Amino acid sequence: MSDCLIKAFSGCACPPGECAEKPVTPAPVTFVSWRTQAIACLAFGFLAAIVTAAWMETQFKTQDLSHQEQVSWK
Repeated sequence: MSDCLIKAFSGCACPPGECAEKPVTPAPVTFVSWRTQAIACLAFGFLAAIVTAAWMETQFKTQDLSHQEQVSWK
């Protein structure tokens, strides 16, 4: 049976009477709605913005502490 499926999908011609059956179930195809895609994209963007803001805060805090003696407030 598996040999017949391989020959059926590979595109090579089989001798008459051999491997005449077709696959019983087609390959599954799933579609994600545009609303689900939009919600996932917004959620991922929001999460990325929060993580980036937290990382930038730590970077700027250490940078400000290391340069605070060089800053003049004239």
